[in-house]
Amino acid sequence: MHAENILAELLACGITPTVTPDGTGIEVDAGCLTDAQRAAIRTHKPELIVCIQKTARITSELMAAAMRACDYWRDSPKAREQMRLEILETRSEHQEELLHMFKADYPAPGAQNDSVGEG
Repeated sequence: MHAENILAELLACGITPTVTPDGTGIEVDAGCLTDAQRAAIRTHKPELIVCIQKTARITSELMAAAMRACDYWRDSPKAREQMRLEILETRSEHQEELLHMFKADYPAPGAQNDSVGEG
C-alpha cells in the first residue's frame, strides 16, 4: 500500500492525521485507528509524513487561491465561508488540479500566469 492510499483511507474514515511539529511523527485522535491502520502507518511512516505535509501545503495554497476568487467576485462573508468549507471537503486527489485552475484564473499578486495560449 502506498502512502497516498493510506492517507486517503484515513481521511475517508474521518481520521485527519497531522505531522508533529518536529516533523518526525504522525498524530491522530486517540483510539480511532484500527490495528491494520496503525501497522500501515508504522510501515510507511516516512512516506506518509511527506504525503501529509504535501497535502497540507496544497490545501493551504488552494484556500488562499479560493479566497482570491472570492475577493475578485466580492463575495459575502457567507459565500466565503461556504467556499472555505467546500475546499476542506474536496478530496485530496482533486485539490492539486483545482489549485492549478484557481491559480490560472486568479493568480496571486506578482505571480506569473502559466496559462497556455494567451497573448
